[in-house]
Order: sequence, then C-alpha cells, then structure tokens
Amino acid sequence: MTLETVRAARKRIEKEIIETPLVLSEACSAQAGIPVYLKMENLQRTGAFKVRGALNKVLSLTPELRDRGLVCASSGNHGLGVAHASSRFGAHCVVVLPEDANPYKVSRLEELGAEIVKHGTTSDARQERVNEFVRERGYTQIHPFSDPEVIAGQGTIGLEIVEDLRHADEVYVPIGGGGLISGIATAIKEQSPRTRIFGVEPEHSNAMSEALRHGTPSALPGVQTIADGLAARITEELNLSIVQRYVDDVFLVSDGDILAATVFLLERARILVEPSGAASFAGLLANEKRSGNAVAVVSGGNVSLQQLQALRRTHSA
Repeated sequence: MTLETVRAARKRIEKEIIETPLVLSEACSAQAGIPVYLKMENLQRTGAFKVRGALNKVLSLTPELRDRGLVCASSGNHGLGVAHASSRFGAHCVVVLPEDANPYKVSRLEELGAEIVKHGTTSDARQERVNEFVRERGYTQIHPFSDPEVIAGQGTIGLEIVEDLRHADEVYVPIGGGGLISGIATAIKEQSPRTRIFGVEPEHSNAMSEALRHGTPSALPGVQTIADGLAARITEELNLSIVQRYVDDVFLVSDGDILAATVFLLERARILVEPSGAASFAGLLANEKRSGNAVAVVSGGNVSLQQLQALRRTHSA
C-alpha cells in the first residue's frame, strides 16, 4: 500500500464515484471548540464510502473472473458497494448478511438485485459461508477490509481531503475491520506527515485497539454496538501494519456517545447519518487534546428515521 497505489485507484474509479464535499460545519465547530469539517461520504453512491473500494476491486478483475460471480460478507454497506459495482458490469453478486441484518440495508440490496444469503450473527459465520461459495462455485471474494485494492479505493477519500483542505491538522476515521482508515492514513500521511490521524472504535467492538495492544490480530469473544458497520470481531495483519505505521491514536467511544453524535448531526448539523458514520465525530469530541482544523469522516448514511427513533427509545429507557 502506497500513495501511488491509491492514486492508481482514483484513476480507475473516478468516473464511477461522487467526489463528496468537505463541509465546514458551524454546529460541529461550536460543539468542539475548533473548526470541524465533515467529509460527507453519506452522500456517496449507495450511501456509504464502501462503493469506492468495491469498484476498485471489481474493475481490477478480469471479465472472466467477474462472469463467474462475486461474493462478499457484509453487515450491509460493503454489500451495497459490491452489489452496485457488480450491477455496473453485469456480474452476479451474492451478499452474505447476518440473520439480524439492518432491514433498511437489506431493502437497498434487494433494489440492486443482489442475491442475499443470511447466515449466523457473527463475522466468522459469514466468512465461512463466503468460503463455501468460493470453494464450491468458483466465485471471487470481495473482502470488506483486508484486500489491497479495496483499501486503495477507500484511500481516495484521503486524496480528496488533502486537496480540499491543505491544512488539515487532524482526521478522525471510524474503524470496523480497518479498511477505511488503512486507505485514508496511507493517502494522507504520505503527503502530509504532520497531519494527525485518529481512529475511532465502539468500546465493545474494538478489534483494532486489541490488535495494537497485543501486537497481532486477535478475535474478540463478541461484539456489541449500535454501529453495525463497525461490528468486526477481528482485523487483519495488513490493516494492523498500516495502522501501526500511520495512525497516531485510536479512541474508544460508548454507544451512548455514538448515538448522541448521530442525533446532534441530525438535529443541529441537519445531516442524516447512521451511527457508524457518526462515530468519527463522537471520537473527535472524546479527544480532550483536539486542536487545529479537524476532519470527521462521515462514512455512511444508510439509516431510516424510524430506526433512529427506535435507538433513542431503547437507550433512553
């Protein structure tokens, strides 16, 4: 993973994606006490950043591999990205979801024509089912976070941040498996080493923090968070090595903090964001030493108002 890898990904996908805006938020700036810019990936095609990496991977495959079929494990957003990329090239796409998958994301996948398979409730179970499709049907797997082409696609966000805000002092990135922060950190640090990169994880879904603590990826016994897009039990060596090299720190935030950030962004900043996408702003607020111009990557917005209302009722009970 290098800056040039990310730049090559940009050339490959630039006509297929939206170059999302970087917006100075007056509400967020007042709340944080520093200038806060929001990188609006909730406005990306499919409603989340994941389509960048999916497109880069699918475009890198030969037509023969695409024609055999594509498969991925996902909690929703990665599946949406792969389904969109597959539909652009007429490839059959299977998305393996948890049995308790977000209904809103399931409905979006159905609209894209993906074959949906629900299997288990853990990322391990989904991966086992994906492996069966690869082994038995010859499908190509599009890994959600530990594929170099996927990471490079996500890194195009970092290129856009540097171009739009030359003096970014801090960038906050949500972490699930670590694909997003791996790409963004590579793209930014290799151009602007002084810019501080911070990861943000739910406190009960902290696979990257544990990997950093142990020096190697290790599976969590379980995960529990309202941020379904960040519910990964384990990261991988590739992601860990990039985070070790380029990321300054990782902040843990509670589900209460994530929900508060989600509601704040909706009510005060007028932005509909899913909890996974609001985690970056929650992490920014958790950093008592925040300073300078800060960027929070709003990674996705695939959530309904009904779901947010239900979350508020549950967490206020």
